[in-house]
Amino acid sequence: MNSADEIYRLMTEKLAGIISAADDQFLEDLIEEDAAVREKWEQLSMISIPPPPAPWLEVIDFKPKRSLGRIIMTWSAAAAVLALMAFTAWKWDTFFPKKQAAPRMAIVIPDVILKTAGAPDINLTKTTGPINIGGKQVINKDNTLFLNTGEELPTGTHSLIVPQGKSFEVALSDGSVVTLNASTTMDFSFSFKGNSREITLNGEAYLKIAKQAGKPFLVHLPNSTVEVLGTTFNINSYNRDLVKVSLVDGKVRMKAGKKAVMVKPGEQAIFNKDDASLDTQPFNATVELGWQKGLYSFSDTHMDEICNAIFRWYGVQASLDRPDIASRTFTGLLDKKTPLSFLLEGIKATTGTDYYFTADSTLHFK
Repeated sequence: MNSADEIYRLMTEKLAGIISAADDQFLEDLIEEDAAVREKWEQLSMISIPPPPAPWLEVIDFKPKRSLGRIIMTWSAAAAVLALMAFTAWKWDTFFPKKQAAPRMAIVIPDVILKTAGAPDINLTKTTGPINIGGKQVINKDNTLFLNTGEELPTGTHSLIVPQGKSFEVALSDGSVVTLNASTTMDFSFSFKGNSREITLNGEAYLKIAKQAGKPFLVHLPNSTVEVLGTTFNINSYNRDLVKVSLVDGKVRMKAGKKAVMVKPGEQAIFNKDDASLDTQPFNATVELGWQKGLYSFSDTHMDEICNAIFRWYGVQASLDRPDIASRTFTGLLDKKTPLSFLLEGIKATTGTDYYFTADSTLHFK
């Protein structure tokens, strides 16, 4: 039973806490007796697997009345896949000869850009410290643009563009803070005049909205709008036809056409353009909010969606060689610092989907 495949399986099960007593004893004996296995186990066991989040947030697959045991098993399964991703590198390097990698071009990740009305663009990645906007100075520091300085900045609508592979934070003039995920654009004003505060968002962002009595905060999304008085929530509009708003605290109202719903903490509002539905349901915080902590979560995610995620996180174009691959699903938890190769080997090991790169650095799943 001491083949590479069997050792591989037992180690991932042990890390996830789902190994049987008999297999655990067998593996312990093997680790003690075999120096090579012991070395690899020590390397693997150093991988950090994040703990489950707070109980009210651990609602997975939106199924009611989940037992504690089922929740633990679901988290363990995700942890096992994370371990599998890292361990795959050892398995292949140790037991199979290395192949010459396909030639790849260097991947260049674009910079964060602020497009100001009637003025030149500002590169916020390369320009840090005090920056000049319309003759006034604001601070760009620690990946955050501070617009709450009290300065009278230029009027008009401005755009903040966060490219793939990056994230960025903005402290707005009213004290609200918006953290934008990769491949996200926000259109906004430097100051909010009138009876409302309004921004337009395409992509994903986490918002902490400052309370202002009688001056609601409106977030315009593809096909819908979110009205906020003062709250913390996440918006995901990467898929313009399936917009999700996940509320952490406070209260928001989401409107789409003639429909509207009130969202409570721990709930998620989802607008589906295909059937014009607007519903609420519990959400899994690891899946929806983990990106802020550098954790990317897949839960029965289809391969075509994974291609989009790979571009957002790594800046690598990915495609499927055959239409039937799109229906394959993958579940796993990935740290942002994990190399793309670990994710690809994890997908290959669990779904049987192989991959290769072409000379133009495009990733193909076959």
